[in-house]
Amino acid sequence: MAARFQLYLVFWVLHASCNIMVEALDFVCPAVTPAKAEPADVTELHPGHVSVIMAMGDSITAAFASRGPVKDNMPLEFRKFSWSIGQGSAEAMTLPYLIHHFNSSLTGYASANTVPQTPTTGYLEYDNDFMDAALSRARVANLPRELNHLTFQSSRITDFNRRWKVLTILIGANDLGVSDACSTDPGVRERLTEKFAADLDATLELTAARFTRLFVNLVPLFSIASVRRVIENQTGILPCTVETEWLDYCECVAHGQAGSKNVTESQLRRLDMTTALFNKEISRLATKWNHVRPDFAVVAHEMWANQPIPNFDFLSKLDCFHPSSVGHRTMAVNLWNSMLQRSRQSAPLNPTEEPVCPNATSVFYNGPATWEKVAPVII
Repeated sequence: MAARFQLYLVFWVLHASCNIMVEALDFVCPAVTPAKAEPADVTELHPGHVSVIMAMGDSITAAFASRGPVKDNMPLEFRKFSWSIGQGSAEAMTLPYLIHHFNSSLTGYASANTVPQTPTTGYLEYDNDFMDAALSRARVANLPRELNHLTFQSSRITDFNRRWKVLTILIGANDLGVSDACSTDPGVRERLTEKFAADLDATLELTAARFTRLFVNLVPLFSIASVRRVIENQTGILPCTVETEWLDYCECVAHGQAGSKNVTESQLRRLDMTTALFNKEISRLATKWNHVRPDFAVVAHEMWANQPIPNFDFLSKLDCFHPSSVGHRTMAVNLWNSMLQRSRQSAPLNPTEEPVCPNATSVFYNGPATWEKVAPVII
């Protein structure tokens, strides 16, 4: 990678009616042009080749409650700052913000904050969402609906089929929210995993049939159980300023199971085991669908698979459950680096990690081609 350096800024963010000083890392890498004007296939895809960004997922990708303020005592979705699909800024790095540095024609990112949008409400702010198809409270079974939203919105993008696209999928947290995820019966947990895998497999099949020139980031789940552990280890009064039912929605984290009145460590360990099963299926399906065509890649990023969240700063100060602005910036940089590096190992979420600088010959890693190299893909 080319040499890089940092410019540290200090800025104040109005967060839950409190001033919180956040140290931000500005992205000052040289805006290099790809060595090849057009990639022959997806294995030669440089950040500068990407001109459409898309995302599917749940409230994490919708950036629910990632910062303040609130409306009618309910957190908003801060989609503009979502880690994988928000427009972002120097103070709130996102994947689109980093890619835009190398291709100013990038489009598709969410550009504003919205009211909460769920599978029940449907999409309420099409212009602001753009290609952020995530729905808060979505489960993997909702992904085909989100894919349909992307297809509908793609009509707004000129020459959509001819453009190289990046789609990031993070799903499964709500599928792990049911009591089956921490059941004392391993068979129950395995059946839950099988259902999750079948639904995700079907979505990837639809995605391959629907879109051309596509690089899919299939992102694993960090330890949902670690959210409970971090909260329990936090001393003093929790700073949450909004009481919501969102934590209650995750039964294994919020309520005792198997006859216990309290959430036990054994219950959380069972949830961790199910999370690991989900992540194993995510990796398997990425391998299955990667390179089914020369213009299509699916890559499982192991960077934070099964890892605990680092500390309380990673959590929203509004609901003490969803990722904070710090969490979103951390996830964005970790994903960006994983896309450009060959390392496939899981590692702790690192809020101090710097974004790497690609050079003219850097490409998004997706393994060696399994086909004979030919002329550039022409659609």
